[in-house]
Amino acid sequence: MHVLKDLEPRKVFMFFEEISQIPHGSGNTAQIADYCMNFAKQRGLKAIYDATGNVIIYAPGTAGYENSEPLIIQGHMDMVCEKNADCTQNMDTDGLTLMTDGKYVWADGTTLGGDDGIALAYIFAILDSDDIPHPPIEALITRDEETGMYGAMDFDPALISGTKILNIDSEKEGVLTVSCAGGITAHCVFELSQQYHRPAYEYEISVSGLLGGHSGADIGKGRLNAFKMLSKPLKHITDCYFGTISGGGKMNVIPQNASVIIGSDDEKLDTLQQIVKHCNDQKYGGDTDPGLLFSVKEIDTRGKVKYLKNKCYLYDMYDFLRCFPTGVQTMSDSIEDMVETSLNLGVLELKDSELHCDFLIRSNSEGGKEVVAGTVRDFTKSIGDEIDFVEMTLSSEYPAWEYRKNSPLRDRMIEVFREQYGKEPIVAGIHAGLECGIFAKKIKDADIVSIGPDIADIHTPKERLDVASAARVWEYVKEILRRSR
Repeated sequence: MHVLKDLEPRKVFMFFEEISQIPHGSGNTAQIADYCMNFAKQRGLKAIYDATGNVIIYAPGTAGYENSEPLIIQGHMDMVCEKNADCTQNMDTDGLTLMTDGKYVWADGTTLGGDDGIALAYIFAILDSDDIPHPPIEALITRDEETGMYGAMDFDPALISGTKILNIDSEKEGVLTVSCAGGITAHCVFELSQQYHRPAYEYEISVSGLLGGHSGADIGKGRLNAFKMLSKPLKHITDCYFGTISGGGKMNVIPQNASVIIGSDDEKLDTLQQIVKHCNDQKYGGDTDPGLLFSVKEIDTRGKVKYLKNKCYLYDMYDFLRCFPTGVQTMSDSIEDMVETSLNLGVLELKDSELHCDFLIRSNSEGGKEVVAGTVRDFTKSIGDEIDFVEMTLSSEYPAWEYRKNSPLRDRMIEVFREQYGKEPIVAGIHAGLECGIFAKKIKDADIVSIGPDIADIHTPKERLDVASAARVWEYVKEILRRSR
């Protein structure tokens, strides 16, 4: 504890460290919500813990700002919980192990939760201070943004009165984000055989060392999907039984690791080691994922894994992994180098005799989601003879956030940025989902801008927050508040 005590701004990093000691992965936000409510209670601020798990804290304007238009400052309370394969930390019950070298902040072996802990830290530091001029503030802290923006989806706009929203959920300093992609989840189910075989030998073939990353912000960087990479060794394996597959786990995270368990009636370790060596020699990771590593080991599942009796399933699984669509689908015609539509296979698991797959589809145009959903649907009907498609359901849809031509908040933020930094900010859209799209639909005349300090490799254990950037953005936010009279 108090690892960040010497970092500036001290109050911001104090609250960030307190937040980091509370488990707050998506779906596990009750404790962090209680923290938010207690924070408000201790400072005599009105707060609401709404029926859907969001927290809204209301602070009056400071002297001279009492009658100003309220400013909504918004962030989400949940984080993506990912960790290295050798990390023993239980992220459901344990706080994070923070580390810093004075330049960056990161967590040992896990994601940091800078997305979006930094928003909460800024909010608490503002509301805890008596020397920061500001208009009335409505701090809107939503739940479960990372897994479907459920808090924003369920939020009742009648609980707020402001229309200007400062969203602090971006990860690149100097960029004012003013539009984002919408998304939808495609859940696909395939039926496999219920005839099983108990092989004499069992093996686990694994893919590790990929960079992974955010399935929106990083999808255009060409990073490899671990599930697809499993097809490389499976291509060369014959006369084996398919047992199970695992890896990934988050729809909005490009899978870093994956493994498949196979069985054989004959000893095949030497052969499999040669196949794995061949795959490693090919350097499939290229420049994007140079750490890609294939490995194999003999295991003993003690009968816990059921192997499909028909050996054709292993070939069909190879075909599935080789052919499933993922990554960038189309590029934008209007914004240079921006991805227009994409999808990510982030969850793939075998449940009894059913194979379940979750694709997260993103598009910066509403019509694009339907087109990519059609691509997934076409794929489901082209799988091998032994894997039978059962159903595809679409859920968790959220809208795209379209560019607003007239934005007083954006104009003010550009002016402040120009004066503070001595240059123009980048005003851009992103190929990732933000709650801003939902609020733009729910709140009439919503004027929204999203910002944030530099945070690298979010949603991965390599995530790190730039300390100097966090300090500059803190000064930027304070000046925006000062000019919001």
